[in-house]
Amino acid sequence: MAFSFIEQDIDTISNILGQQPEAFENSWTWNLRNDASDKPMIINLYNSIVFDKDKEGSIVSVQTRHGYYELHNLTGYVVFEPDEIIFICSKKKTLSCLIVGKGNTCSFYSNIHKKMLHRDPTELDPAVLLAAMQLSLIEKMV
Repeated sequence: MAFSFIEQDIDTISNILGQQPEAFENSWTWNLRNDASDKPMIINLYNSIVFDKDKEGSIVSVQTRHGYYELHNLTGYVVFEPDEIIFICSKKKTLSCLIVGKGNTCSFYSNIHKKMLHRDPTELDPAVLLAAMQLSLIEKMV
């Protein structure tokens, strides 16, 4: 069954971001600006996107001054207090996440092997340590 955002999810996300979204049919948009750093960020959530004849799901997209990021086939999200939201696409062996913060921060991790999240951090290659540490926060959910 495909994940879809409901009104309670939108309220939760809005509370973390400190702003209400502009609502459309099956989508929501938050247009954020960090006055301290002048960093703009636009977050869009979409429900009921048809990916194939018999497959639909949700998408999160984030546009920043540095680029455009999009995660398809969401399986859920996690609020990481006090000010971050981790959007999740979990597959059998891999995990992809888009992490946004109230201060207009954005991180994207793609096709991370789930087994890596359960390994001793001292055994990991330094190149994957940040992803393993940050995503281990949600390992129980995936």
